[in-house]
Parts: sequence; C-alpha cells; structure tokens
Amino acid sequence: MLSTKKIYIDSRFKTKDSVSHTDFKYDLGMSVNMPDGAHFFMDDVNIPNSWYSVEQGMNSKLYIRYIHAFNTVGLCDIIIDVPSEIYNGDSFCAVVKLLLNAATGTFVTMDYDSGAFFDVTYDTNRNCMNISSHDIVSFHIFTDEDLIDPATDFGRYSNIPGLPRLFSVDKNKLCSINQVIKNYGASREYSDTKPYVSGFLDFQRYNNIYISSNLGTYQTLGPRPLQQTLIRKVPVTASSGSVINDRVVSKHDILDCSKVCMSMLNFRFEDVYGNTINLNGCHVSFSLVFTTVVEDR
Repeated sequence: MLSTKKIYIDSRFKTKDSVSHTDFKYDLGMSVNMPDGAHFFMDDVNIPNSWYSVEQGMNSKLYIRYIHAFNTVGLCDIIIDVPSEIYNGDSFCAVVKLLLNAATGTFVTMDYDSGAFFDVTYDTNRNCMNISSHDIVSFHIFTDEDLIDPATDFGRYSNIPGLPRLFSVDKNKLCSINQVIKNYGASREYSDTKPYVSGFLDFQRYNNIYISSNLGTYQTLGPRPLQQTLIRKVPVTASSGSVINDRVVSKHDILDCSKVCMSMLNFRFEDVYGNTINLNGCHVSFSLVFTTVVEDR
C-alpha cells in the first residue's frame, strides 16, 4: 500500500542552497518510504520557454580572422560576442553587422574611398545570414572543428614572426555561435566576390529538455555516454514567451523506485549536451505519480 501517491513539485519552493529553478533541491519535509514494487513517473510538466536564443557564455561567440590589402600588421583574429537576447533573422544580422564593424573599424583606401569593412544582410527566403566584405578585405568564419585544430592557432595577433599573441582560446569551452548559424566543417576564405552564407538560422536552440534526478536509478540511457539518471525527456512544443506543457505519458515512462526512502529530491533540467538550461528566473512545476500497478511486465 502506498502512503503517498502523488507529489506536486514547484521550483519556487526549492531549498535555499539550490542553484536555480532548473538545478534545485526539493525538501519534502518528511521521509516517504516506497514499498517493494513501487514505481513512479512524471506528469503535467510545465516549463516556460524563457531562454534566450543567444546566451553569452553559452553560444554567443563568432570567431573571425581577416586581412586587408593595406594592413601592414597581417592577419587579425577577433571574437564577436553577441549579446543575450531573443533574435529573429533581421535583428540578429543587424547586431552582427554592428559588432563586426565596431571591432574592425573603418578603412580609407589610396583613392580615398572609405567606409566599413563588412556588410551583413538577412536573406528572408532562405533564412540565412550573408557576410560580405570590401574588396580590400578577405576573411574566414571559423567552425568548431577549425578552432580545436592546433594548426589553426586562432588568437594570434598577426602572421608576422615575433609579434605577441593577442589571446588564447579555451578549446574545451568555445561558446561558439556556430550551431545557431549552422557553420560546420572546414572554413574557407571569403571576400566581396565570395561572401559567407550561413546555414539555416536556428533560434529555437533546444528541441528537447532532459530532466535528471536522484530518483533516476540507472534505468535509462541518455543521448550522451554514461547519462543514466534521466527520468523525463520533454519536447519543446511552445514558442518563446509561452509555456511548455507536457502530459504525454506512456507505460514505458514508468520507472522503478522500490524500497526508496525519499526526503530530499534533486532535479536538473538540461540540454542534450548536459548544460543546465537558463530560464532567466522563471520557475518550473510538475507532478510525481507513484503506483504499484505496472502494465509493462
């Protein structure tokens, strides 16, 4: 006989030492003992879609190397760090253009032509970003594969021997924007006649949200190796500013919790890479349902 059949969880009542609304502890205020043969599943999961399409420290950096004909220094490496916001194609391209030209400055040619080095436009029909440069400039947009390759040596100030490095890149935490712009594979040289064309711009960011807990007893395997404490996968079915409500439960979602003594529960909402999702202060709620009746036997 189950003494407790349902627990309603709301992250607004997380413990004070919790990290956030998506990485929190929940004190039941009592010990709840599950009998042999007890099982549980999550139901009525509510998650606000309140994350940014681009978030600094997560997926905001654009890595660029450029050179222009009248630059006596040589190759220049710069990083554009796009602010945390909810973007569409037009607003995203406008910000990239502003930041890119602010980082590279303006030019004056020998015939006194002057202006910005780069132009960034949004192609509404293809949902992609186009970056072109003045005819005296060529450039590369580096992919993650390029950046982790030691031969790339991104961060050097110039190609002139003896000049110091400008900065170093953390190859274990690139925080690149390449997934947003679908910039994969090996980079190539771009110019005024060969503009850079991004892939399909993706501001959705998450397709699924994975929920892990200390209730998970290695009965599941996640998309990453050794990810064995997941208790729920929630598809992102609501647009930005709306609330995801997931109530789809099958008999295969029921997990064992036999002889478990529950007092302090831990929950973490993460992306496919295991990063905690930032809901910018918004809270989550869900139910835990307990049963001794399992159809899938």
